[in-house]
Amino acid sequence: MFTRRAAVVALVIGPGVLASGCGRAEPEKQLRSTIAAMAQAIEQHRVSDALEPLAEDFTRDSGAFGKQEARRVLAGAMLRNEKIQLSATVTEVRVEGERALAKVRVIATGGAGLLPERGQTWEFDTAWRLEGGQWKVFNAEWREGL
Repeated sequence: MFTRRAAVVALVIGPGVLASGCGRAEPEKQLRSTIAAMAQAIEQHRVSDALEPLAEDFTRDSGAFGKQEARRVLAGAMLRNEKIQLSATVTEVRVEGERALAKVRVIATGGAGLLPERGQTWEFDTAWRLEGGQWKVFNAEWREGL
């Protein structure tokens, strides 16, 4: 089973994330695209690409958890799961200037064979800021989903 810390995997998870809609503002499109790219990188076992959008000062409010812990958790999940499938749905995005909040619901499954051997769901609340023209997640809080 995925661990709670593997929830970071979920953040950096989800090609199922809807990329962008026609009526969305450009910052929201960029955010959704960044989340989708993170998810795709996880499915393809590209740790560095998956974590690239995490700010150097990334934290989780409810515990000592930073970018290095995220790297270790993600690498461990990839070692335990030859195949990772992600489905993420961005349920809300609020952009205020160079800051944004995004809520993401994630379902992750993993294993070695054709059928998944384990699965987990999470609900993420993520905080983003624009750095050098790129959206970086600097804080996230998550809980296991239903």
